[in-house]
Amino acid sequence: MADDLIGRALLWETIQQKEHYPIFRLTYLSKPVAPFTDADFDDIEHKSVKANNERDLTGLLIVHDDRILQILEGREAVVRELYAKIKADNRHTITKLVTEVEDEERLLLTWSMVVRRITNIPAEISEQYQQIYDELLHAEAHSEITIDHIDLFKVIALFASLPVA
Repeated sequence: MADDLIGRALLWETIQQKEHYPIFRLTYLSKPVAPFTDADFDDIEHKSVKANNERDLTGLLIVHDDRILQILEGREAVVRELYAKIKADNRHTITKLVTEVEDEERLLLTWSMVVRRITNIPAEISEQYQQIYDELLHAEAHSEITIDHIDLFKVIALFASLPVA
């Protein structure tokens, strides 16, 4: 079991790599208009993985009850174009644009789009996510996503439910 967890951890390891162009990272929080269904998760992940690979975008979407957090990384124009489409999606309402930052390194290099729903994970991980979400929601504008945040999101990606295919 430990070897399996180590193997999965290595698979999902956050990788940082210098890009040939500045990486633009955008993070937002939102709330679903109605609870997401398995079909919603399936639709988001399948469309996102294909489209993001074509656009050289990486990202992460975590949903916990009525708390949605998404990080998008790539060329600024591409990220902003996608964010405009996301804002128009009637399945949720944006509650806060947390950060828009240019960086030399991509934090989510191998994640064309990781979509996770927090269910059946250890309570401490769920509580940490809720705490980070609340801190980001109430923080000053242009808060930063830290490596500690990314480490927690990596753990969530290992434990949380995958959308049903």
